[in-house]
Amino acid sequence: MRGSGRASRALIAVAAVIGALAGCSSDEASALPDVDVVALDGSETISLADLDGPAVVNLWATWCLPCRREIPAFEEVHQARGDEVRFVGLNIGQDADTAAEFLAEVGATYDQFLDPEGYAVTELDTTAMPVTIVIDADGQVTTRTLGPMDTDDLNRAIDKALADA
Repeated sequence: MRGSGRASRALIAVAAVIGALAGCSSDEASALPDVDVVALDGSETISLADLDGPAVVNLWATWCLPCRREIPAFEEVHQARGDEVRFVGLNIGQDADTAAEFLAEVGATYDQFLDPEGYAVTELDTTAMPVTIVIDADGQVTTRTLGPMDTDDLNRAIDKALADA
């Protein structure tokens, strides 16, 4: 029995390290993928690859608890810095009514799009959310973060994108 306690502690430690690494930011020398997404109100379809930077793109879903907690921080930074950088929310796998109801609850006012089939998740090679990607004025990814971001994290990522321009 004593050995199983050590094994359990070791598994917990490994899980903690994996969790910490999952939340790390990484620099990517690439552009956003060519994935079509639809505006929440259905007014337009755009390709992520065509987004003008600098921009913050946040992949989220209503069932994702870290996503639910971070969206108010994104709105706060959007209100403060929306004239410097475009904010784009990308709901993954849900319908417009579900996404719109949630956004109304949290008061998010920045641009929102839908990827009902989850193609962006596949093209970005990720299996978890939230994912936040910041691109510079040239459309190049300067920061990619898996896991929630707070206002300080977001401001640092935006500063980096603006400095890289």
